[in-house]
Amino acid sequence: MAKAKEALLWTVLLAFCVQVLNAENREPQVQVYTRFPVEVGKENTLHCYADKFHPPKINITILKNDQPMAIEKNDLSFHNDWSFHLLAYTKEVIDGKSTYNCKVEHETLKEPKIVKFDLDY
Repeated sequence: MAKAKEALLWTVLLAFCVQVLNAENREPQVQVYTRFPVEVGKENTLHCYADKFHPPKINITILKNDQPMAIEKNDLSFHNDWSFHLLAYTKEVIDGKSTYNCKVEHETLKEPKIVKFDLDY
């Protein structure tokens, strides 16, 4: 009985590995947004969301005036089709003068994808 359970476990693990290896490379879709409507002088959270990418290795940077900011990230998660998604975010007091961008680096991109936050001060 133990050997049958072990064989079943190996079969499931092999099927999982085959699914992962068969997943196709996908370029990340990137969205940038704030948690709340922008008000100059008030703290807000800037979000950079990368979605539907594969393989899972990705680098997300939020830039203020072209300089990297300290960010937090949620846990890397995947969809049923084995594509991944990741949210990076940071809190910031919007001053109405600075520019903010999200920079995403992934092996499917020839150069980093940079998406500007349109804050409409």
